[in-house]
Amino acid sequence: MRPLRPSFAFLFASLLAPTLAGCGGDESPPEGPARTPIADDQGKATNLSCPGAAGCEKAEGDLFVGASAQKITPTIETWTDTNENGQRDEGEAYEDANGNGKWDGIWLAGFSNGRAATGVHDDVWARAVVLEQGDVSVGMVSLDLVGYFQQYVLDIRRAASAEGLDFDHILVASTHVHEARDTMGMWGRDPSTTGIDPAYMDHIVKQAVLALKEAKAGQKKAKLVAAQAEAPELVNDTRRPFVIDQNITTLQFRDESDAVLTNVVFWGNHPEALGSDNTLVTSDYPHFLRETMEAKWPGAPTVFFNGPLGGLTTTIGIVGCPDFSGMETCKQGTWERAEYVGKGAAEAAIAALEGANTTKDEAPSLEVHRRSFLMPATNTSLAIAVLSGLMPREIYWSDGKRVVEEERPGIGVGLLLNGDVVIATEVNGIHIGPVAIATVPGELYTELWLQKPDGSSYIEQPEGADYPDAVPETPIQAVLPKDSMKVMVNNANDAVGYIIPLPQWDVLPPYDYGDNDNEYGEENSSGYQAAPMITSEFGKMYEK
Repeated sequence: MRPLRPSFAFLFASLLAPTLAGCGGDESPPEGPARTPIADDQGKATNLSCPGAAGCEKAEGDLFVGASAQKITPTIETWTDTNENGQRDEGEAYEDANGNGKWDGIWLAGFSNGRAATGVHDDVWARAVVLEQGDVSVGMVSLDLVGYFQQYVLDIRRAASAEGLDFDHILVASTHVHEARDTMGMWGRDPSTTGIDPAYMDHIVKQAVLALKEAKAGQKKAKLVAAQAEAPELVNDTRRPFVIDQNITTLQFRDESDAVLTNVVFWGNHPEALGSDNTLVTSDYPHFLRETMEAKWPGAPTVFFNGPLGGLTTTIGIVGCPDFSGMETCKQGTWERAEYVGKGAAEAAIAALEGANTTKDEAPSLEVHRRSFLMPATNTSLAIAVLSGLMPREIYWSDGKRVVEEERPGIGVGLLLNGDVVIATEVNGIHIGPVAIATVPGELYTELWLQKPDGSSYIEQPEGADYPDAVPETPIQAVLPKDSMKVMVNNANDAVGYIIPLPQWDVLPPYDYGDNDNEYGEENSSGYQAAPMITSEFGKMYEK
């Protein structure tokens, strides 16, 4: 059974949604004449390649690494649900935690509207690992959120700069957890009401910067141990073709005494083991993954980044907690299921780190690439949600000029669908010794990432798809350094929805694979051009 998440089709009612105040800003605070700006004069991220760019000319000497974790758990105002309808109705008693005289509901993201939080099971976090070598300084932040738009990422970069933290680049990725507060706007009280609270968005920025600051203050000279494991029993793919990146990749950084500084784990699997009935704030299975890793290495924060999510890779459909006969004993939607997945992935990672097939680098190098670009958003419902303010993201004219607030009332959906108005996003490549980390701004179908052992593509051209004769995109792995350990981060620096190979795009009958209920990915995608553009921009970023 597919999860009960709202598709963008539910968002047509959002025309009545209140428009939030403008988010983000123009240029970042002055960072010194020698450093590459965070954003251009229209608020778009700049291109960057370090070492070599202004302010990060050389990456020489030792690598220094630090890590930190800061809570971003919202304050929950509980209430007495007299009629047991899951909503706080007029007259029902409530806890006024902030003393403002009204009930402030915390709307959980990821499944359906109107899912108000009733408490906290475990904290959600902003976790950071920072790396510095010579002139090159990189921060990597993981947020326990469903998604985080590009302008908020730029807010974190600007705020870090204002604090005097001289990062050349900061990666900000969301774990895509389905049990944390709404940060994209589409999971509020009802389909016409945004779920975003600007004060909470500001809190995330502050906590992310605090994590970066503390991690940087605690940097130590580091060496790298990298390991890859598999746990195919913990992840499923619910859309054909069935393609999963099984690698659980862990980068373990150790100081000169061989003490573990931090473990950075990459794995693609939707954090939705708790299901739509849960109303407690939690980071889902990443909580149990990190808890298990940190019990093994106390004092070493674990930072988790989600890998390929499209297709969709999920805990749904696995056999949870099988008994001796292989029968499931913990069902989807239970804490036991989340623990089974998170602890199981962590134990596989630990075994790999302690095994014989690790990759070690006593003096790892550091390199980072960032490429910014404009991308059409051709999903009608998404366009309405953005223009109405339900999903508050910056938009741009096709020439790169930012659409200002005074211009928004005159913009119709057609301008977005025709590509006259577009969104800005980015891709990154971060290289740490033998490891090449590629980041994409949404939920990538794994076929767009992996190559087959013979170098060919997993992308299929099924009959019934809308563009069966489209040229398959070049898998991102193909443009990364040949002999590197290749790692993917999804929902990185943005959240543009599912990224689907054009030959497999399908919204019109007859449907591919004979499936007439197969458009969930397309309904929750920015559009059919996302995959060709994103894979093309990766190629451009690595052009010599």
